Amino acid sequence: MQDHGPMGHEPSGADFGTHGDAAEVSVAPPDPDGAELVVPGSTGGLSAYRAACSVNRLVRSAGLRLSIFAVSLGLFIVRFLVPTPVGQADNHDGPRVMCDLGVWAVTHGSPQWFRYAYFEFAPRAAACAQAGRYPSSQLVPLELARILTWVLGLPGTVNLIALGLLTCVIVSFGIASLATGLRLRLWAQLAVAAAAWLIMADAAFFDVYASPFSEPAALTGLLLVAAGVVYLGRGRREMVFGLALAGSGGFLAILAKQQYLILAVPVCLTLVLASAPRNGGRGPRRFRTTQARAAIMVAVLLATMTGAYALWDGASNYATLLHRQQVVDVVFSEVVTAHDDRARADLAALGLPLSWAKYAGTNSFTSLSVRNDPLYPRYEAKLSDGTITHFLLTHPHSLISIGQHAAIDAQKLRVTYLGDYAPSAGHPPGATESRVVVLTWLMRRLPGHLGLLWYVPLWTLMVLIAIAALFVPHG
Repeated sequence: MQDHGPMGHEPSGADFGTHGDAAEVSVAPPDPDGAELVVPGSTGGLSAYRAACSVNRLVRSAGLRLSIFAVSLGLFIVRFLVPTPVGQADNHDGPRVMCDLGVWAVTHGSPQWFRYAYFEFAPRAAACAQAGRYPSSQLVPLELARILTWVLGLPGTVNLIALGLLTCVIVSFGIASLATGLRLRLWAQLAVAAAAWLIMADAAFFDVYASPFSEPAALTGLLLVAAGVVYLGRGRREMVFGLALAGSGGFLAILAKQQYLILAVPVCLTLVLASAPRNGGRGPRRFRTTQARAAIMVAVLLATMTGAYALWDGASNYATLLHRQQVVDVVFSEVVTAHDDRARADLAALGLPLSWAKYAGTNSFTSLSVRNDPLYPRYEAKLSDGTITHFLLTHPHSLISIGQHAAIDAQKLRVTYLGDYAPSAGHPPGATESRVVVLTWLMRRLPGHLGLLWYVPLWTLMVLIAIAALFVPHG
């Protein structure tokens, strides 16, 4: 079987069926027919064989990675631009990110929100002066897109077509690294690459690649984390490559927006555990190797950046406003959903006026909203994360109900109320594209009412596989 393993793996003695104190081999002078003879006696032949295997594996892995990257990128570009570019319309969240760059969408008089995707952004200080902003790791690819906009001669200060192309490059690199990092047969590596491409190219995810949102950083970041983890616990070159990949992916995913800070826990934990040697003993001794210490340093760096973001989140008036909007949405869209006695009992448990039952089924942005109620200023301090957390912990039936509702919504996978085309594309306002929808199609084949009954067993299986993998020797 051909070995299409990842780059730079240096075989140990176990790879050749020998140990350090076992019989050694050497390469004798060439025989008359030009063939080399391996005879016992020295370590010279073993060293040469190791070097040859390492170089051969590196060349084959690099060639396969480059091939998968090129094919993936070519298909992504066609999927993105042909016959016309696709993105996603703004739902009023875009300025939170784009105004950090001082730019606003150029609409040429067309409706700005919900209907059309706009790619050209130019400075507009007056509009951005009224926009709330928050930090996001998405600003890094956006700054690169600003440079690429100039390089490609695209209109605007920042053109989201440049961002979409850059995101396609990052995703293609992640797919190629993931597929070639797995120690599988060639056909299996290609199958992994194809499956990953179909997932990342699905309209449920792809349309945000050229959008003014922070979600592209989270999506690409998670892919890079998955690809990087594959290389941890191996040779030094692979360890450095894996930590660079997973560390940069962790930065993008965790710091994309406030809601994703919780990802620091599984990402940092995975980096550390995957880097510890399987045969390094038990307890803290497993983490005294160079690789484990390097992984701990990366995890500490990610945790520090997460903590810094959390400090900003706690001190920012705008972040406080966002949290209150989110709590209003949870309370009146998920907890208080009907005008009945149970709704009033839940409001009493939350410390809110019983008269607010009339706002059941609304949210922060509906025309009828509790935010316009005369009593809102008096009770807005109650609309906090702490209040809703205490309520859910003391009312587990509401916790399960909200979780089930969110899981059912997640099965829908796609956002269909935001348009995907620019006005110049000639499609009706709000039109969505369906060029690649394999994952969406599969998800919609599941019974729509499953929700947590599908996700909880799936998550449990994934956790069990991850735990079992920690006890499988490297190599």
